[in-house]
Amino acid sequence: MDDMTEKMLASSTIDDPVETRQLFLDMEASLPIAVRFTENGIKGLKQQLPELEITKDKVFTIEKLLYSGDMGGILCTVSAADNEKQTIISITHLKVDPSHPLADRTQQYQRKRTLALAIANSGTRRSATKPKRKRRGFGS
Repeated sequence: MDDMTEKMLASSTIDDPVETRQLFLDMEASLPIAVRFTENGIKGLKQQLPELEITKDKVFTIEKLLYSGDMGGILCTVSAADNEKQTIISITHLKVDPSHPLADRTQQYQRKRTLALAIANSGTRRSATKPKRKRRGFGS
C-alpha cells in the first residue's frame, strides 16, 4: 500500500481505516476476483459507457484496487473476459462471488459504507440520540 493511500485512509471519515486497510490488503492478495454488477452499477455504467455490454448475470474480474478516500472508497478496475476494455467502479456497485472467501467481509464493508454515506449526506449524526423526556410536576 502506498503512502498516498495510507494518508487517505488515515483521514477518512466514512470508512473505518483499520478494517478498510485490512480488507484492501486481503483483496489485493487474492486478485483476480470474480464479480457481477449491482442494478445501480449497471445503470451508472450504461450512462457512461453505452457500448459496454453489461447484464446482471455477466461476470467481470477485478484486476486492480485503488483507494480514493471518502469520495469513492475502494475502487476496482474491472474487465470482462470477452472484452479488453477496463473500467473503474466503486466496490459498492459490485457483487463479489458468494463462494469467494472475502465475500462476507466485502458485503459488510459495502453495507457500512452505504449507511455512512447516507448519514453523511443527510446531515444527521451517526449515533441516534434519545429524545428528551418532558418533565411534569415539581422541578420542571
